[in-house]
Amino acid sequence: MNQISSYAETFRLYKGISEQYKDQVILDSVKQLVPDKILKLTADEQSLEPLLHWFKNNFMKWMPKELQCPRCNRPMRVQLADNNSGTFRKTEIHMCDVCSSTQIFPRYDKILRIAETRIGRCSEWSILFGAIVNSLLIQTRIVHDYLDHCWNESLINKKWVHIDSTLDYPISFDHPYYYEQNWGKKYKYVLAFSANSLEDVTTHYTQQWLMVQKRRGKKDKIEEFKEIYYRA
Repeated sequence: MNQISSYAETFRLYKGISEQYKDQVILDSVKQLVPDKILKLTADEQSLEPLLHWFKNNFMKWMPKELQCPRCNRPMRVQLADNNSGTFRKTEIHMCDVCSSTQIFPRYDKILRIAETRIGRCSEWSILFGAIVNSLLIQTRIVHDYLDHCWNESLINKKWVHIDSTLDYPISFDHPYYYEQNWGKKYKYVLAFSANSLEDVTTHYTQQWLMVQKRRGKKDKIEEFKEIYYRA
């Protein structure tokens, strides 16, 4: 699979998610998942801290990339299978070569399905958390770094603010340089997705813009990405 095709696949995913963020039935459903106490704290304090804490520590479960067999305590191998639903997201099948036990992890692209399973990695977490924040009438979108991570941005006080529900507060809120400073990220493109637009937000997340430009080379692909996104 070439790089452009890889980008196009995630473009289709995030465009579909962004369209779901505008579906009031979906937003009403995910809002009902949030305890009234958390909703009240969020409204009273005008802060997302209670919501972030609840989502990470009480609601969602993290799915490791590498699983240990619950019977043999040995590493399980994983293979990917296409879903029959017609979506491009894969289903992970984790298998133990010793006892043949199997664990299946479907990578859903439907917000309400993720809300049912309450398990995933950064994509599932950001997809669902973004829907919940949108349900609170705070405009929120998905951001992807095209390395190994994605998160959200919310429009607060007319400014797009970094929000990562997989991290502990306060790092989870408005710490855009965290990944570069602590995870050693070497960005090329960091993209933010809305229903009708794709935005290059790389400069919001790097303090090494000259290095990013060198990685991009002479040809900046943003306009090409936008054309692909609009056709998705």
